[in-house]
Amino acid sequence: MRILLVEDDESIIDIVTTVLAQQNYILDTATDGEMGWELAEAFPYDLMLLDIVLPKLDGISLCRRLRDHRKQCLVMLLTARDAMSDKLIGLQAGADDYLVKPFDVQELSARIHALLRRGNPITETILRCGDLSLNSVACEVTYGDQLLRFSRKEYLLIELFLRHQNRVFSRSAIVDQIWSFNEDPPNEDTVKSHIKSIRRKLDAVGAGNLIETLYGQGYRINPSYLVQAKPTPATDNRLDSESQAKLTLSMSHIWQRTKGVNLERVACLDQAVQAISTAELTPELQQAAIHAAHKLVGSLGTFGFKAGSKIAQQFEATLQQFTSYSNSYSKSSSKPTAKSPAKSDVTRDDLTQLEGWVQSLRHLVQQNDNIPANDSIPALKLAEQQALSDSNGCRSQSQPCDLLVLTTDQDWVKTITPQVFEQKLRLVVVTTVAAAIHQCQQIRPQMALIDLACLEQQNLADRFLELLQFPPLVPVIFLSEKATAQVRLNAVQAGGQLFLQKSTSPTRLQAALKLLHPAQNLSFQILLVDDDPLVAKLLEVWLDDSIHLNELTDPTQFWEVLQQINPDLLILDVNMPDINGIELCQTVRCDPQWNWLPIIFLTAQTDPQIEREIFMAGADDLIVKPIRPEEFSIRIWNRLRRNHLKSFNPAQSAAQ
Repeated sequence: MRILLVEDDESIIDIVTTVLAQQNYILDTATDGEMGWELAEAFPYDLMLLDIVLPKLDGISLCRRLRDHRKQCLVMLLTARDAMSDKLIGLQAGADDYLVKPFDVQELSARIHALLRRGNPITETILRCGDLSLNSVACEVTYGDQLLRFSRKEYLLIELFLRHQNRVFSRSAIVDQIWSFNEDPPNEDTVKSHIKSIRRKLDAVGAGNLIETLYGQGYRINPSYLVQAKPTPATDNRLDSESQAKLTLSMSHIWQRTKGVNLERVACLDQAVQAISTAELTPELQQAAIHAAHKLVGSLGTFGFKAGSKIAQQFEATLQQFTSYSNSYSKSSSKPTAKSPAKSDVTRDDLTQLEGWVQSLRHLVQQNDNIPANDSIPALKLAEQQALSDSNGCRSQSQPCDLLVLTTDQDWVKTITPQVFEQKLRLVVVTTVAAAIHQCQQIRPQMALIDLACLEQQNLADRFLELLQFPPLVPVIFLSEKATAQVRLNAVQAGGQLFLQKSTSPTRLQAALKLLHPAQNLSFQILLVDDDPLVAKLLEVWLDDSIHLNELTDPTQFWEVLQQINPDLLILDVNMPDINGIELCQTVRCDPQWNWLPIIFLTAQTDPQIEREIFMAGADDLIVKPIRPEEFSIRIWNRLRRNHLKSFNPAQSAAQ
């Protein structure tokens, strides 16, 4: 089923996209009414979800235009306007249903399902062809008693064939049916690849010839499998607890990502209140604030912040009452006219109330990193438990995963498996981005190893990489056959912590995994040689807990302490009594046992001659005092990471 969502609120778009993706609907999105109309003319939609307040063309006008042009697709209005008159206007314009924001996501799913069944009587919950059965509510495919696992696109392909068992679909027709407008269109070979994968999985249960190829025409269900499907009683459309947990966790992630948009809306309300207090509220600012409050009503309520939604609704209603503001401005001036009653329209109590509402909304958005637990999202507690489990290392009994590998190169997987098992990592291998997203939504991995060749489908790739960036962040290693400058840059821009060629030795890969794996609990020793004890106290505060700082104020004891501590990094001051830092650096570089040791200088001297002497003595880095904490910690950590990774390189180890 293909659905068009016309909505300009990013958070609502994300929520609806998440909900409908779980139900395997094909969803296109438009952010204004005119764009919605253009898409409606270009594609045959089964259902359109329309916001009423839209840029360029409002939802009511768009609905009327659809009906005037005899577009028969179903229309559901989504809006924060809940007055009976608004509902009547929407229904009279030709809408089939009306859902008020804030809405419950399960109610939205159920009403979409009911509306589609009502609009299309032949739509069945259970689709059958021979022993093959597809449950469109549970999104499950079985052959006999065996449950089959398919990627999302493969599932949609099977559903398409089962819903139209006598129709032949060309590759281009398949692309039009199961790829949304917002996705990058695949080439026809991608369709062929999906068909091949489906046949392979069906062949494992003895139905490999169920999908027949008609050369030069396309694909269809093999006529020998066709049977008359029997009507099946309706199935409960509610999400199971696991699906609810996934959905709620996704909503929390969307909330975190879109908090900034809601803060901008609150800032607009604050600006309007300040203008009211000085009688300088322009009609443009008033309308912008009303629009911002209207968006907050739907957004906050849908995420579960009922109190915030109510406040935004009251703010919108109150601001709409100040109609005299608009009437009291002349076209040539932005100031109230001499006879303007606008200032007297607002009492001190009104202003205090508006200021309090803005303060409450700002506090609500700023202080909440997760959506609240309430009755409208019954699976929230389960989702929170899953999120807590994920943050503690993904210790789930169902499908534990320390390392998620996304690649289609099975031979390469076989070569790395011994190294993975040697580190006692639990491995999950997936071959599609959709499967990787599904795995991450179930149980978050501790690391991800991604073949760049698998990220060709841009929309899904962006969604997957974004998912890995949600707290707790998943460290990513990117792989590629090639190692050109552009390929390496692509890996960095995609958020990779490390880049490796597929030809990299297993030992090198093992070092990378050991470096990034959180469970390794890496710790480092640093030796600071500085005659000022205050420096050590500052640095201890700035450094990560995994880094232990050892202080030495007497440089004459350096070699005894060095042997005892066996540090991973040496930090030296320049000016010290008896032996200065440059001289210490020279002695370290002349020692065969310690000449590999990374050395960083801390100094307040910016004389170019001193800098030359420092680096000629063999220093790796120079940090000038006064020290910036964030810069210091990053430079120290980067140096330790690189040196740790180098220590696992056989060539480097031999050289040392």
